Amino acid sequence: MPATVDTRFFLTHYLADTEELKRRTSSRMIELRREGALVPTIVVHEVYKFECENVGRDVAELRVSSILRSRFRLVDLTSEIAIMSARLRCKYKGLPTADAIVAATSIAAKSRRVMSDDTHFKEIREIKCEWL
Repeated sequence: MPATVDTRFFLTHYLADTEELKRRTSSRMIELRREGALVPTIVVHEVYKFECENVGRDVAELRVSSILRSRFRLVDLTSEIAIMSARLRCKYKGLPTADAIVAATSIAAKSRRVMSDDTHFKEIREIKCEWL
C-alpha cells in the first residue's frame, strides 16, 4: 500500500539545508511518486500557507503546483475522514487537527503508513510512521 505523505516531508525537501538531505529527500520523493503515495488536501493547505508566509506567494504557487502535477494521489477531506480524525483527537490528547486528518486519511485509505518525522504520529497506534 502506498504511504501517506505529511507536510513535514515536503517542507524538509523544499528547505533542505545540506546537499545530503536534499539528495535523500529527492530519492524518497521519486519512490513516493512511483508508488502513487497519498497526499491529503490538508497537506496542500499547510505547504502553501508555510511557503507563502516564509518565502512568498510565487514560491508557494510553484511548490504546490509541483505536488498537484505529480503522480501523488490527492485525497479530499470526506465526512468519514473528518469523523475518524475527530475520534483520533479524542483518543490522543494534544493531537493537532491537521495531523489527525493526515492519520485518518491514511487509515481510511488502508495505507496506515505516514511519511513524517512529526512525533505526534509516533503516538498513534493505528498507523506506522516512516522517515528518510
